Amino acid sequence: MSVRNYLAALALSSATLLPIVAAAQSAKIDVGEGVTVDIKKEGPLRIAFFSEGANNSAMQASIDGAKRAAGELGWQIDVFDGKFDAVTQLNQLQNALNRNYDAWVLKAVEGNIMCSVATKDAPAKNVLVVVSVLSICGRGANEGEALWSPGTLAYVGGAETPQAFFQVLDRMGRENPGPQKLGVLTGPELNPITKNHEAALKLFQSKYPDIKVVAVARTDYSTPSALEKAGPMVQANPDMTLYYTAFSNLAKGLVPVLEQAGLNGKVKIYDNGATAWAVDAIKDGTVAVSSANRLGSNAYNAVKAIDRARKGESLSRAIGDLGEPLVEGKPPTDPYLIGTSNVSTFKPEIE
Repeated sequence: MSVRNYLAALALSSATLLPIVAAAQSAKIDVGEGVTVDIKKEGPLRIAFFSEGANNSAMQASIDGAKRAAGELGWQIDVFDGKFDAVTQLNQLQNALNRNYDAWVLKAVEGNIMCSVATKDAPAKNVLVVVSVLSICGRGANEGEALWSPGTLAYVGGAETPQAFFQVLDRMGRENPGPQKLGVLTGPELNPITKNHEAALKLFQSKYPDIKVVAVARTDYSTPSALEKAGPMVQANPDMTLYYTAFSNLAKGLVPVLEQAGLNGKVKIYDNGATAWAVDAIKDGTVAVSSANRLGSNAYNAVKAIDRARKGESLSRAIGDLGEPLVEGKPPTDPYLIGTSNVSTFKPEIE
């Protein structure tokens, strides 16, 4: 064989082997409906973490959890603050498509707007997506595996569904029988999690018709906003006996208003979030019950799910905050409701 023919044969042989070598170095990840995403099996990944915001302790807990997981894995992670603005976050997602990320963790500001880019555009660009906390594509009010959107690896969460929020309200109804007046502090009107709170309230009103919702104050989920909105509500309704707060930051803003009105100890607060503040408030009797919010664990396990998938582990399409399969009809975390009986052993993840 001439030198020229030998070199040509060698080049052909090398070209034939290249796809085999490349295939051995990547994993095909099923994201549903016959679509797969190729992701390298070994070595560090470059991931994007899209947070709906970054201006409160809950969002910071999520960001810290994602960074902790990425640090343990030796991965690069870039955090994007959606500023609670759907257009801002959508632009961030679209721009990220051209920045060579291996995977995303998405905490959507609004699930419908982010649907196509997360379930169609991202996998078409070979980007693996995990959805965290808020389900997308119109599935936010679903339960269990129905929270997962095809085109993504998995959904991680479950503590923000109507049924999860209803557990707090159901506890309130059972512990306070008979006619009552209820005040509600919730979030912005169009926020998907706010909508889930409202769906839970409808279930509650159907089951406990003696408890009347007489006032609703909308906030941006921050303590200053709650402090501002609670004042007029409490002043106009001094005979309310129960309060439901959509997040512990709101209860924190409500309490000084009640104290100023001389109502501290005369009303009961049922809350969501179980922050460090709420835990102390349960211990001193200011708050009756709060639901466990493990946003740090949620983000941590969302990042870890990417690594588990590329290693060939079979994952549930719906994963709870603590990394276990999410089962419809069961609490998303254990324990979920925090009251006087178990507060001493509960460790909050949010300040």
